[in-house]
Amino acid sequence: MGENRYLLTFPVLGFIFALIPLVVFWVPAAIALAAGTAALAIVLAVLGVIVTPLALTFTAGALVAATDAQLAGRPSGVGYGLGTALGRFFPLMGWAIVALFVNGVASLVRGDSSGAAGVVRNIAAAGILVVWRIVNFFTLPYIMLDSAGPIHAINLSRKLVQKRWGLQVFGGVRIGGRIALFTFLPALVFIVLGVYLMSSNVDAAGIAIAVVGVIIFIIGSLLLSMMRGVFSVVLFRYAHDDQALGGFASNDLAAAIQTRK
Repeated sequence: MGENRYLLTFPVLGFIFALIPLVVFWVPAAIALAAGTAALAIVLAVLGVIVTPLALTFTAGALVAATDAQLAGRPSGVGYGLGTALGRFFPLMGWAIVALFVNGVASLVRGDSSGAAGVVRNIAAAGILVVWRIVNFFTLPYIMLDSAGPIHAINLSRKLVQKRWGLQVFGGVRIGGRIALFTFLPALVFIVLGVYLMSSNVDAAGIAIAVVGVIIFIIGSLLLSMMRGVFSVVLFRYAHDDQALGGFASNDLAAAIQTRK
């Protein structure tokens, strides 16, 4: 997909769109809270919580649509992806709300306990999220490519994972290892070094190095987001239609989701 770099536009737009709720809801919520109007602050914060993942889900759906058209040899582009996602706006909104609810449940399970209880609750919450992300890996492709509603898409995704990989799924989808190695690790090194220099009163150099680390981290996050979106379509077409697209071999796609022996 190297010649189709325009696909990177979608996670960039997602990042930009996610800034809109920050300005429209989160900043006014903070101002309202500081002014003592807690009720208004809560309403604005709730709206921000809902709209922020919707912005990311919308652009992720646009990426799925554009990728599928590109792989099928149909006309594609940023406009095509965004237009298709706009046509599926309400199912995408429903999916974003469902995903937000599940993440909220996982947060409640995690809680703020300490000691052994805290460890158990953290493991349980992590387990919920891992299973949820694997079972729903194809939910977005079903919404965008098969015109399914969010709840129906969740059920279809679960059935497709079960059909292809069985119920003994664990771990996650194998993707992005090199990106993590060559972006997130250097980013962490730069940020830690920058913070260390700032703590040693070498402020100018420390700030510059830390900023470089943050930029590398953002670039890595955008690349990983694009790869996940593209690979979700490739894996969907393999599992759903027995097609190996995008230069991937069937064996590699079959091994993309880890299962217990």
